[in-house]
Parts: sequence; C-alpha cells; structure tokens
Amino acid sequence: MPLDPQLEAMFAGSAAWPSIRTQTVSDLREAVRAASINLPGPAVTLASVADRTIPGPAGEIPVRIYTPEGTAPFPVIVYFHGGGFVVGDLDTQDMIARGLCAGAESVVVSVGYRLAPEDKFPASFEDGWAAVQWAGENAAEIGGDPQRLAVAGDSAGGVIASATALLARDAGAPKLCAQINWYGPGIHPIPDGGSAEEFKDGPVLRLDDAHYFWELHIRDDADYDDMRASPMKAASHEGLAPAFIASAECDPIRDAVEAYAPVLREAGVEVEMKRYPGMVHGFVSWLGFLPGAQAAMADACGFARKHFAKT
Repeated sequence: MPLDPQLEAMFAGSAAWPSIRTQTVSDLREAVRAASINLPGPAVTLASVADRTIPGPAGEIPVRIYTPEGTAPFPVIVYFHGGGFVVGDLDTQDMIARGLCAGAESVVVSVGYRLAPEDKFPASFEDGWAAVQWAGENAAEIGGDPQRLAVAGDSAGGVIASATALLARDAGAPKLCAQINWYGPGIHPIPDGGSAEEFKDGPVLRLDDAHYFWELHIRDDADYDDMRASPMKAASHEGLAPAFIASAECDPIRDAVEAYAPVLREAGVEVEMKRYPGMVHGFVSWLGFLPGAQAAMADACGFARKHFAKT
C-alpha cells in the first residue's frame, strides 16, 4: 500500500530530514524538540498536568503526571517517550501522553529517562524500571490504583515498555495489567531484509539512522543480547502482561516490531498486533491531525481500558 496521502502531501512540501550521522547530538536534539513542541496536540481536557521528580538509580528522574477528569482512583500508565534513546524529553511527546491519559482514562506518568551517548545502555532501562516500581508503590499518592497498572511507549520508549514488563514479571511486582508498544522493535540489531530493505531510505526514519542511534546507545555488541535491548531474547515470555503492539507499514523497522508478537503468542501471552497502513515511523506524534495516529491511540486506549476493567 502506498504512503498515506496526507503524509505524502506533507512531505512533498518540506525538505527531507538529513541523515542523523551528519548532525551533532545537540543539534539533533534541538531540531527534534523544535519540530515536536509545535505539533498540535489532541483535543482533550485533563484535570491536571504536573511536573515533579522521583528517586532513580543515578539521581532524581524528572516525570510529568497527567490526571484525567473524573473521580479517583484511576488506573496508572507509566509512559516512555521515543527518540532512539538519544533525543526526546517530557515535551517532545507530550501530545501522546495527553492522548493516552484522556483515552485510557488513566493517570499517566511520563518519564524523562537518561539519554545516550552521555548515559549509555542500560541507563534508560534502569530509569524506566525505577519509574515503574515507583508508580506501583506510590499510585495512591497520585490518585491511582496500584492494582491497575500498565506500561506504554513509542519507538525507543516501546522497547523500554517491553523490557519493564519482563522485569516486572521476573520481580513478581508490580503486577501489570497491560503493555503498549507503538513501533518499538523486539530485537536489535535490526535484521536485514524485508521492511529494512524496502524502507531503508525512509521516509522519516532511515535504516542507517536506526543503526546509528544504537551505536550511540550501546557500550559494545554484547548489549544486543540483553533482554532489555532485545526483549525477544528473554529466556521466557510466559506470564507477561497482555500486549498491544502497533507497527507502521512504511517503516524500516516494521518487521522487527511485528516479530515480537508471535513470540509472545507462543508463550501464551494475549497479544493484539496491528499494522497501520500508509503510516511511517513516529506517526503517533501526529495525533493532533492524522487519522492513522488517532486510530492507533484509540486502539491502544481501548486495549488498556479492557484489561483495566478485568482487574
């Protein structure tokens, strides 16, 4: 299927995004931030949005807590932004956190985890796991129900969500009701062939960009075998929280995202896997105007509400 017509028109009127290898990390972060914070957000009304910090393994972790309208206690979703583990912050995917809060009728704890190359693997995952533990222990303080807890993320954040679901299962707590992963690969490095070849030149994300983000992130190739970096490589996937996995059709890492679904199903995990036609990597950030993004948000929120209701 061709690129979504709305995206095709949008890209036709703008210059191609340069290879990230040609940019310094600081310039890349500034460019991503400038482009992201000017995107329209979803038309939702929330009760409150508040910034704070929580304890982390290397100091305080910034978080932003979104509270929906209604009567507490609410379910709680710990959300991790995308950005290749190198870019992004609490502002760049604010629109996704808002949509998740309103659509899933849940308190959302958005996590400003440490980034590479200053803080290499596994720093981002350590912060993510600390945030999930904190949410489980302090849900009541933020108007949440500790018995209705989920994790969610997009791209790199989706990998963190998948990893923290594994860590929570292994630790025995906190108990998760669901995990949501928008286009976060289940395995690294990205395998050759298939979507990696078809969409190696983008649009938006090039295959070489994905590889370069990980070159900045990992310490050495041994990190690829860690289940946090490659959730598919966990020794077991039994007993994991039900998973919603979304992929973008026109994305070089699409196949690496979708590959996790059959692994989970084989282990008896409930999985809802959806590929969004004509979409590109990062498309959920265009939630304010793109129907495909709105559909992916609605589907994920419906999945979360269904599993919260079972608790």
